Amino acid sequence: MKKNIAQKFSIILSVLIVILIVLSFVHESFWIKQMLKKPRYTVAEATTDWHQKNNNGVGTDYKYRVKDKIYFATTNCSYQKGDQFLIIFDSLKPKNAKVLGIYSIENYLIDLKIPVNGWKYEDVPFKIDSNTIKKYVQDGNIEPFEYDQE
Repeated sequence: MKKNIAQKFSIILSVLIVILIVLSFVHESFWIKQMLKKPRYTVAEATTDWHQKNNNGVGTDYKYRVKDKIYFATTNCSYQKGDQFLIIFDSLKPKNAKVLGIYSIENYLIDLKIPVNGWKYEDVPFKIDSNTIKKYVQDGNIEPFEYDQE
């Protein structure tokens, strides 16, 4: 009897875990689609070097400012503390953001005047490609060299 209950419990637990994993993928896909409807761009700064697991997970912690609020997140891209990089975020929910590891911030761009609401696509002061960004963000791909920038 106890063995039967333990088997049922483990089956139910396994099914719940699978459902949770599927729901998390669906949720991320949904907010990425929402973000791509009204995207904005800004520059983020790495606040740590790449690290193994800590309170924020594995990767590089970074911060970015939208309006008067500073947001903190972690990316699986490898940066050094102080590095700056381009991110895309949802203009309606700025906490939903993705690092665009396919674009680097060159030294001559570091002192850019960044609008408090971020840039619209056409206002970004260097060349970016919306189709490449869309593919990169939707793929969840962390290998920037796989994306051609012509």
